[in-house]
Formats: sequence, C-alpha cells, structure tokens
Amino acid sequence: MANAAKSPAEIVIRGPIKSKTVFPVLVLHLLGEQPDTGSGLMARIEALCEGLLAPNTNTIYPLLRRLEERGFIVGEWEHPTKRSRRYYRITKAGIERLDRIKTGMLPYLEMLAASVARLRGELYATAS
Repeated sequence: MANAAKSPAEIVIRGPIKSKTVFPVLVLHLLGEQPDTGSGLMARIEALCEGLLAPNTNTIYPLLRRLEERGFIVGEWEHPTKRSRRYYRITKAGIERLDRIKTGMLPYLEMLAASVARLRGELYATAS
C-alpha cells in the first residue's frame, strides 16, 4: 500500500504541497491582514492550525525569500541601518496570487471537510 496514490486531501495536508501551497497561502493571507516578522508568522500559523501544521525556521524563511523574490511580498528591516527584525507585507501581486491559490485550493478543502464530516458521522452517529 506504500506505493498507492495519495488522496488529494492527504496531498494538501502532508508532503511537498504543504510547503508549496498551504504555507504560501497562509503567509500571504496573514500578511494581507497585517505586516509581520517570520517568527510572528510561524506563531500565527501554529495557533491558527492548532499544531496540525507547525512551520519551522527551515520552512518559513526560505519561503519568505521566495515570495519576496517573486514580488508577492516586500521585507523591510525594522532599523534600516542595522540588521534587526525584518517585517514583511503583501504586495498587489501577492494579493492577486493569494486569490488564485485560494480559488484552486477551495475544492480540496471542501473535500477534506466533507471526508472528516463523513468519518465523524460514521463513528459517532446516534441510532435513530
């Protein structure tokens, strides 16, 4: 069964899609709400996902660099003359990218939610 194809829901939550789609959409979404630092974003993602997705520095900072290189976010040092905390904010291109990702991700999230609801209903249904 190890070679069996993963379900789309599993692909969204685990594996490379998580760092290529789930984390980017969360970072863009959260920066759309307010500018933040890398460590601030990690804390907000972990709190939002209640531990299901726990980003680390090896995930978040390379992602922030990629998003910045692509023009989706802009980072600025808190103190321009010395290295300090770097605050990131979303750009217009980032908002457009966020909208595209959200549109493509919605069917998978709906499928995941329906699967969890069916499982819950099956396991915890009360007899009529």
